[in-house]
Amino acid sequence: MTSQPSPFASHWLIRDIVIASHRAAVGPGGLLFVGDSLVEGFYWNGIASLPVLNAGYSGIWTEALEPRVPLLLNSAEPSIAVLLVGTNDAKKDCSERALDEVTQHFETIIRHFEAATVPVIVMTPPPVERAKRLTSFYSAEAMASLSRRIVQIANGRAAAIVDLHRALGDGEGAARGGVTTDGVHLSAKAYRQLHDMLETTVGSVTMRGNDESDAAS
Repeated sequence: MTSQPSPFASHWLIRDIVIASHRAAVGPGGLLFVGDSLVEGFYWNGIASLPVLNAGYSGIWTEALEPRVPLLLNSAEPSIAVLLVGTNDAKKDCSERALDEVTQHFETIIRHFEAATVPVIVMTPPPVERAKRLTSFYSAEAMASLSRRIVQIANGRAAAIVDLHRALGDGEGAARGGVTTDGVHLSAKAYRQLHDMLETTVGSVTMRGNDESDAAS
C-alpha cells in the first residue's frame, strides 16, 4: 500500500495524545505494544508483571506505522515490545507485488527495534473469518502470505514470534468460527487467548534476558 491520505488521520492524532498521557503512567522499562486496531482493542494494562503502553492505531497499515516506531521507542524507553501489524495491508485484490512493498516496510520496523536494542516479540496478523461483515474487504490468501513473510523476516531477529494466524486458524486458511466479531477484529475469547499467549511469551523472554544479564555480570 503506497502513501496516501487516511480517513483515520484525525483518530491517529488523538491516539498520539492518549499514548503520550499513558506513557507518563507506564514510565520507562515497560512493555510497548504497537500496531493497528487489534492492538488498540487490547484491554489489559499489564503483561507478565510489566505495565503496558498501548500504542495501537485503528486503521493503520505497515508503511504508515513505520515512521512512528522510532518516535515511540525514543519517548517510551521500553524494556520490551510487541509488534502486531499487517491486517490492513491484506485488503481484497492485494497483489504479491504489493506485499513485497509491505514486507520492506516491515523489515524497516524490525531494524528500528534492533537499532534501539529493544527486544521485540512479533505477532502475525490473525486469519480472516468467513461470512462476517468485513470478510469481503480482506483477502484470506494475502493475509496468509503476509503472515508467512512476517515469520521469515522475524526469524532469528525477533525475541520471539507468536503466530496468531496459525493459532487462530481452522487449518484451511480461514479463522475458526467465533474468533472475530466482524471477520477481522477479535472476539473477547480470542483476545483472552492472545493475552495468555503473550503472558507466557513475554515471561519467557524476560526470564531469558535476566538469565543472560546475570551470566554476563
